[in-house]
Amino acid sequence: MQKPTIFISHSSLDKQLIRQIKDLVNGRTSGTVDLFQSSDGESIPFGNNWIHQVEENLNKSKIMLVFVSPRSAMSSWIYFEAGFAYSKGVKVIPIGIDGVDIGSLKPPLNLLQGFNITSAEGLNNIIAVLNREFDCSYPESFSEDDFDRLRAFSFGRQEAREELLNIVDHVKMVFPNKMKLDGRDISTVDDPFSKIEKLLVENDVEFRVADKNTIHTHGAIIRHKEGDGFAAGVSLVLDPFCLKLNEKFINSLNSILYLEQVVNKHWLNVFFEDNISLLTKDFKVSSKLHICGFSMSDLNGRMHKYQSVDFALDPPPVRGQNFGYDRENLRVVYDSGQFDVKVLFSLVEELVKAGIVAPERNS
Repeated sequence: MQKPTIFISHSSLDKQLIRQIKDLVNGRTSGTVDLFQSSDGESIPFGNNWIHQVEENLNKSKIMLVFVSPRSAMSSWIYFEAGFAYSKGVKVIPIGIDGVDIGSLKPPLNLLQGFNITSAEGLNNIIAVLNREFDCSYPESFSEDDFDRLRAFSFGRQEAREELLNIVDHVKMVFPNKMKLDGRDISTVDDPFSKIEKLLVENDVEFRVADKNTIHTHGAIIRHKEGDGFAAGVSLVLDPFCLKLNEKFINSLNSILYLEQVVNKHWLNVFFEDNISLLTKDFKVSSKLHICGFSMSDLNGRMHKYQSVDFALDPPPVRGQNFGYDRENLRVVYDSGQFDVKVLFSLVEELVKAGIVAPERNS
Protein backbone atom coordinates (compact mmCIF):
# COMPACT_ATOMS: atom_id res chain seq x y z
CA MET A 1 0.00 0.00 0.00
CA GLN A 2 1.42 3.38 -1.02
CA LYS A 3 2.15 5.80 1.80
CA PRO A 4 0.17 9.05 1.83
CA THR A 5 2.43 11.87 0.56
CA ILE A 6 2.79 15.32 2.10
CA PHE A 7 4.68 17.93 0.11
CA ILE A 8 6.79 20.31 2.22
CA SER A 9 7.32 23.70 0.58
CA HIS A 10 10.00 25.94 2.09
CA SER A 11 13.07 28.02 1.37
CA SER A 12 16.28 26.09 0.86
CA LEU A 13 17.82 28.47 3.41
CA ASP A 14 15.55 26.87 6.04
CA LYS A 15 16.30 23.26 5.12
CA GLN A 16 18.04 22.39 8.40
CA LEU A 17 15.21 23.78 10.55
CA ILE A 18 12.59 22.04 8.36
CA ARG A 19 14.57 18.81 8.64
CA GLN A 20 14.27 19.05 12.43
CA ILE A 21 10.48 19.43 12.16
CA LYS A 22 10.29 16.61 9.62
CA ASP A 23 12.23 14.27 11.94
CA LEU A 24 9.85 15.09 14.82
CA VAL A 25 6.79 14.31 12.67
CA ASN A 26 8.39 11.13 11.31
CA GLY A 27 8.88 9.98 14.89
CA ARG A 28 5.19 10.45 15.74
CA THR A 29 3.97 8.75 12.55
CA SER A 30 6.51 5.90 12.69
CA GLY A 31 7.49 6.56 9.09
CA THR A 32 4.04 5.67 7.71
CA VAL A 33 3.71 9.03 5.93
CA ASP A 34 5.95 10.13 3.06
CA LEU A 35 7.15 13.65 3.86
CA PHE A 36 8.63 15.03 0.65
CA GLN A 37 11.26 17.72 1.31
CA SER A 38 13.06 18.59 -1.90
CA SER A 39 16.18 20.00 -0.21
CA ASP A 40 16.94 17.22 2.27
CA GLY A 41 19.16 15.09 -0.01
CA GLU A 42 16.96 12.02 0.58
CA SER A 43 13.57 12.81 -0.95
CA ILE A 44 15.34 13.39 -4.27
CA PRO A 45 18.42 11.18 -4.74
CA PHE A 46 21.36 13.07 -6.18
CA GLY A 47 21.51 12.82 -9.97
CA ASN A 48 17.75 12.63 -10.50
CA ASN A 49 15.88 15.28 -12.44
CA TRP A 50 14.92 17.78 -9.74
CA ILE A 51 12.03 19.51 -11.53
CA HIS A 52 10.53 16.19 -12.62
CA GLN A 53 10.70 14.82 -9.06
CA VAL A 54 9.10 17.97 -7.63
CA GLU A 55 6.24 17.82 -10.16
CA GLU A 56 5.72 14.09 -9.65
CA ASN A 57 5.47 14.45 -5.88
CA LEU A 58 3.16 17.45 -6.17
CA ASN A 59 0.88 15.36 -8.38
CA LYS A 60 0.56 12.55 -5.83
CA SER A 61 0.35 14.74 -2.71
CA LYS A 62 -2.92 15.32 -0.89
CA ILE A 63 -1.50 18.00 1.43
CA MET A 64 1.10 20.71 1.02
CA LEU A 65 2.60 22.25 4.17
CA VAL A 66 4.02 25.67 3.27
CA PHE A 67 6.56 26.73 5.90
CA VAL A 68 6.79 30.52 5.88
CA SER A 69 9.89 32.06 7.48
CA PRO A 70 11.43 35.53 7.07
CA ARG A 71 13.50 34.01 4.26
CA SER A 72 10.82 32.09 2.35
CA ALA A 73 8.35 34.99 2.62
CA MET A 74 10.53 37.14 0.35
CA SER A 75 10.86 34.40 -2.30
CA SER A 76 8.36 33.83 -5.09
CA TRP A 77 9.08 30.08 -5.14
CA ILE A 78 6.78 29.03 -2.30
CA TYR A 79 3.97 31.07 -3.87
CA PHE A 80 4.56 29.28 -7.18
CA GLU A 81 4.52 25.84 -5.54
CA ALA A 82 1.45 26.71 -3.46
CA GLY A 83 -0.41 28.01 -6.51
CA PHE A 84 0.48 24.95 -8.58
CA ALA A 85 -0.64 22.61 -5.81
CA TYR A 86 -3.88 24.52 -5.16
CA SER A 87 -4.78 24.38 -8.87
CA LYS A 88 -4.49 20.58 -8.72
CA GLY A 89 -6.80 20.28 -5.71
CA VAL A 90 -4.05 19.77 -3.14
CA LYS A 91 -4.93 21.13 0.32
CA VAL A 92 -2.43 23.95 0.99
CA ILE A 93 -1.73 24.82 4.63
CA PRO A 94 0.59 27.75 5.48
CA ILE A 95 2.63 27.41 8.68
CA GLY A 96 4.46 30.35 10.26
CA ILE A 97 7.92 29.57 11.67
CA ASP A 98 10.90 31.50 13.02
CA GLY A 99 8.75 34.42 14.16
CA VAL A 100 6.46 34.75 11.13
CA ASP A 101 2.74 35.22 11.83
CA ILE A 102 0.68 33.89 8.93
CA GLY A 103 -2.02 36.41 9.80
CA SER A 104 0.32 39.16 8.59
CA LEU A 105 0.97 37.57 5.19
CA LYS A 106 -0.31 38.96 1.92
CA PRO A 107 -2.75 37.12 -0.37
CA PRO A 108 -3.04 34.41 -1.44
CA LEU A 109 -1.43 32.60 1.52
CA ASN A 110 -3.30 34.60 4.17
CA LEU A 111 -6.58 33.47 2.60
CA LEU A 112 -5.81 29.84 3.46
CA GLN A 113 -6.38 28.30 6.89
CA GLY A 114 -3.11 27.64 8.67
CA PHE A 115 -1.28 28.16 11.95
CA ASN A 116 1.99 29.24 13.56
CA ILE A 117 4.48 27.05 15.40
CA THR A 118 5.09 29.02 18.59
CA SER A 119 4.59 26.18 21.08
CA ALA A 120 4.02 22.44 21.32
CA GLU A 121 0.43 23.09 20.25
CA GLY A 122 1.69 24.24 16.84
CA LEU A 123 3.61 21.00 16.37
CA ASN A 124 0.56 19.00 17.40
CA ASN A 125 -1.48 20.89 14.81
CA ILE A 126 0.62 19.16 12.13
CA ILE A 127 -0.37 15.77 13.55
CA ALA A 128 -4.01 16.88 13.80
CA VAL A 129 -3.95 17.76 10.08
CA LEU A 130 -2.61 14.30 9.20
CA ASN A 131 -5.23 12.59 11.35
CA ARG A 132 -8.03 14.60 9.78
CA GLU A 133 -6.95 14.29 6.16
CA PHE A 134 -5.82 10.67 6.24
CA ASP A 135 -8.30 9.35 8.83
CA CYS A 136 -5.46 8.27 11.13
CA SER A 137 -4.97 8.34 14.87
CA TYR A 138 -1.37 9.43 15.35
CA PRO A 139 -0.70 10.67 18.89
CA GLU A 140 -0.88 14.44 19.29
CA SER A 141 1.66 14.20 22.05
CA PHE A 142 4.36 16.75 21.34
CA SER A 143 5.42 18.35 24.62
CA GLU A 144 6.94 21.69 25.48
CA ASP A 145 10.25 19.82 25.79
CA ASP A 146 9.96 18.86 22.10
CA PHE A 147 9.24 22.46 21.19
CA ASP A 148 12.09 23.71 23.40
CA ARG A 149 14.53 21.46 21.51
CA LEU A 150 13.28 22.88 18.24
CA ARG A 151 13.51 26.41 19.64
CA ALA A 152 17.02 25.70 20.90
CA PHE A 153 18.00 24.72 17.36
CA SER A 154 16.49 27.94 16.03
CA PHE A 155 18.11 29.94 18.85
CA GLY A 156 21.44 28.38 17.93
CA ARG A 157 20.94 29.83 14.47
CA GLN A 158 20.23 33.21 16.07
CA GLU A 159 23.41 32.94 18.10
CA ALA A 160 25.28 32.20 14.88
CA ARG A 161 23.61 35.30 13.43
CA GLU A 162 24.93 37.39 16.31
CA GLU A 163 28.39 36.00 15.64
CA LEU A 164 28.11 37.64 12.24
CA LEU A 165 28.25 40.99 14.00
CA ASN A 166 31.94 40.33 14.54
CA ILE A 167 32.47 40.97 10.83
CA VAL A 168 30.81 44.42 11.04
CA ASP A 169 33.11 47.27 12.05
CA HIS A 170 30.49 49.99 12.44
CA VAL A 171 27.22 51.42 11.17
CA LYS A 172 27.05 55.06 10.10
CA MET A 173 23.98 57.26 9.75
CA VAL A 174 23.91 60.85 8.49
CA PHE A 175 21.05 63.33 8.81
CA PRO A 176 22.13 66.08 6.39
CA ASN A 177 21.70 69.76 7.23
CA LYS A 178 20.01 70.20 3.86
CA MET A 179 18.56 67.76 1.37
CA LYS A 180 16.23 67.83 -1.61
CA LEU A 181 12.82 66.20 -1.42
CA ASP A 182 10.37 66.48 -4.32
CA GLY A 183 12.21 69.59 -5.52
CA ARG A 184 12.09 71.30 -2.13
CA ASP A 185 14.91 72.05 0.31
CA ILE A 186 14.46 70.27 3.64
CA SER A 187 16.58 71.63 6.50
CA THR A 188 17.41 70.49 10.01
CA VAL A 189 16.25 72.51 12.98
CA ASP A 190 18.45 75.22 14.48
CA ASP A 191 20.73 73.91 17.23
CA PRO A 192 20.04 70.20 16.54
CA PHE A 193 22.24 69.08 19.45
CA SER A 194 19.88 70.60 22.01
CA LYS A 195 17.10 68.46 20.50
CA ILE A 196 19.31 65.38 20.61
CA GLU A 197 20.31 65.94 24.24
CA LYS A 198 16.66 66.30 25.19
CA LEU A 199 15.80 63.10 23.32
CA LEU A 200 18.59 61.19 25.09
CA VAL A 201 17.31 62.35 28.47
CA GLU A 202 13.72 61.38 27.58
CA ASN A 203 14.91 57.90 26.56
CA ASP A 204 16.98 57.55 29.75
CA VAL A 205 20.19 57.09 27.74
CA GLU A 206 23.41 57.90 29.56
CA PHE A 207 25.63 60.32 27.61
CA ARG A 208 28.44 62.82 27.94
CA VAL A 209 29.04 66.01 25.93
CA ALA A 210 32.65 66.07 24.72
CA ASP A 211 32.41 69.48 23.04
CA LYS A 212 29.80 71.61 21.29
CA ASN A 213 29.81 69.26 18.27
CA THR A 214 30.34 65.84 19.87
CA ILE A 215 28.28 63.61 22.18
CA HIS A 216 29.38 60.20 23.45
CA THR A 217 26.96 57.50 24.58
CA HIS A 218 27.17 53.73 24.96
CA GLY A 219 28.17 52.24 21.62
CA ALA A 220 27.79 55.50 19.67
CA ILE A 221 29.42 58.82 18.86
CA ILE A 222 27.15 61.63 17.67
CA ARG A 223 28.67 64.56 15.80
CA HIS A 224 27.40 67.71 14.13
CA LYS A 225 29.18 69.37 11.21
CA GLU A 226 28.15 72.71 9.73
CA GLY A 227 27.81 73.18 5.97
CA ASP A 228 25.82 71.76 3.09
CA GLY A 229 28.06 68.93 1.81
CA PHE A 230 27.48 65.18 1.90
CA ALA A 231 29.00 64.75 5.35
CA ALA A 232 27.50 67.95 6.84
CA GLY A 233 24.78 67.46 9.40
CA VAL A 234 24.24 65.13 12.32
CA SER A 235 26.13 61.85 12.03
CA LEU A 236 26.09 58.72 14.18
CA VAL A 237 28.81 56.09 14.27
CA LEU A 238 27.44 53.01 16.03
CA ASP A 239 28.96 49.77 17.25
CA PRO A 240 26.87 46.85 15.88
CA PHE A 241 26.52 45.24 19.31
CA CYS A 242 24.80 48.35 20.68
CA LEU A 243 22.39 48.90 17.81
CA LYS A 244 19.48 47.36 19.71
CA LEU A 245 20.23 49.59 22.68
CA ASN A 246 19.98 52.66 20.42
CA GLU A 247 17.07 51.49 18.23
CA LYS A 248 14.38 53.67 19.83
CA PHE A 249 16.67 56.71 19.79
CA ILE A 250 17.48 56.18 16.09
CA ASN A 251 13.81 55.92 15.20
CA SER A 252 13.06 59.29 16.81
CA LEU A 253 15.77 61.32 15.08
CA ASN A 254 13.98 62.22 11.84
CA SER A 255 10.98 63.56 13.74
CA ILE A 256 13.07 65.92 15.92
CA LEU A 257 15.74 67.04 13.45
CA TYR A 258 13.75 68.24 10.45
CA LEU A 259 11.53 71.28 10.27
CA GLU A 260 9.10 69.59 7.89
CA GLN A 261 7.96 66.13 8.88
CA VAL A 262 7.82 64.81 5.31
CA VAL A 263 10.96 62.64 5.26
CA ASN A 264 9.50 59.16 4.77
CA LYS A 265 12.74 57.26 4.06
CA HIS A 266 16.18 57.24 5.60
CA TRP A 267 19.34 55.21 5.18
CA LEU A 268 22.39 53.83 6.92
CA ASN A 269 25.73 52.46 5.77
CA VAL A 270 27.21 49.24 7.15
CA PHE A 271 31.02 49.08 7.05
CA PHE A 272 32.73 45.72 7.51
CA GLU A 273 36.04 44.68 9.02
CA ASP A 274 39.16 45.00 6.83
CA ASN A 275 39.35 41.23 6.20
CA ILE A 276 35.83 41.15 4.75
CA SER A 277 35.22 41.77 1.06
CA LEU A 278 31.99 42.82 -0.62
CA LEU A 279 30.79 41.94 -4.08
CA THR A 280 29.75 45.31 -5.55
CA LYS A 281 29.52 44.77 -9.33
CA ASP A 282 25.85 45.36 -10.04
CA PHE A 283 25.30 42.48 -12.48
CA LYS A 284 27.17 40.02 -10.25
CA VAL A 285 25.23 41.08 -7.16
CA SER A 286 21.93 40.92 -9.06
CA SER A 287 22.71 37.42 -10.33
CA LYS A 288 23.51 35.99 -6.90
CA LEU A 289 20.53 37.68 -5.24
CA HIS A 290 18.16 36.43 -7.95
CA ILE A 291 19.33 32.86 -7.40
CA CYS A 292 18.68 33.29 -3.66
CA GLY A 293 15.14 34.58 -4.24
CA PHE A 294 15.61 38.32 -3.67
CA SER A 295 13.41 40.69 -5.63
CA MET A 296 14.45 44.02 -7.14
CA SER A 297 13.61 47.27 -5.38
CA ASP A 298 11.17 49.82 -6.76
CA LEU A 299 13.54 52.62 -5.69
CA ASN A 300 16.12 52.12 -8.46
CA GLY A 301 17.78 49.42 -10.54
CA ARG A 302 20.83 48.98 -8.29
CA MET A 303 18.80 48.18 -5.21
CA HIS A 304 17.10 45.02 -3.99
CA LYS A 305 14.35 44.28 -1.50
CA TYR A 306 14.61 42.35 1.76
CA GLN A 307 11.62 42.24 4.11
CA SER A 308 10.89 45.89 5.04
CA VAL A 309 14.12 47.44 3.67
CA ASP A 310 15.82 48.17 0.35
CA PHE A 311 19.58 47.79 -0.02
CA ALA A 312 22.57 48.10 -2.33
CA LEU A 313 26.25 47.18 -2.21
CA ASP A 314 28.17 50.43 -2.71
CA PRO A 315 31.66 50.25 -4.28
CA PRO A 316 34.51 52.48 -3.12
CA PRO A 317 34.01 56.06 -4.37
CA VAL A 318 35.78 57.14 -7.54
CA ARG A 319 38.73 59.47 -6.95
CA GLY A 320 37.58 63.06 -6.81
CA GLN A 321 34.00 62.20 -5.94
CA ASN A 322 32.54 62.50 -2.45
CA PHE A 323 29.62 60.29 -1.52
CA GLY A 324 29.92 60.64 2.25
CA TYR A 325 31.84 57.36 2.59
CA ASP A 326 35.39 56.30 1.73
CA ARG A 327 35.10 52.55 1.14
CA GLU A 328 32.72 49.84 0.02
CA ASN A 329 29.70 49.27 2.22
CA LEU A 330 26.19 47.95 2.50
CA ARG A 331 23.62 50.76 2.13
CA VAL A 332 20.21 50.08 3.67
CA VAL A 333 17.12 52.25 3.13
CA TYR A 334 14.30 51.95 5.66
CA ASP A 335 11.02 53.71 6.44
CA SER A 336 11.62 56.66 8.78
CA GLY A 337 10.89 55.68 12.36
CA GLN A 338 10.83 51.97 11.45
CA PHE A 339 14.48 50.93 11.73
CA ASP A 340 14.54 47.29 12.86
CA VAL A 341 17.82 45.82 14.12
CA LYS A 342 16.58 42.25 13.61
CA VAL A 343 15.93 42.89 9.93
CA LEU A 344 19.42 44.36 9.50
CA PHE A 345 21.08 41.39 11.22
CA SER A 346 19.03 38.97 9.12
CA LEU A 347 19.99 40.77 5.90
CA VAL A 348 23.69 40.54 6.71
CA GLU A 349 23.23 36.82 7.40
CA GLU A 350 21.58 36.25 4.02
CA LEU A 351 24.29 38.21 2.19
CA VAL A 352 26.95 36.05 3.82
CA LYS A 353 25.07 32.90 2.78
CA ALA A 354 24.87 34.24 -0.78
CA GLY A 355 28.64 34.85 -0.83
CA ILE A 356 28.18 38.61 -1.39
CA VAL A 357 29.79 39.41 1.95
CA ALA A 358 32.73 37.08 2.56
CA PRO A 359 36.17 36.84 4.18
CA GLU A 360 38.94 37.76 1.78
CA ARG A 361 40.68 34.72 0.35
CA ASN A 362 44.46 34.46 0.57
CA SER A 363 46.03 34.46 -2.88
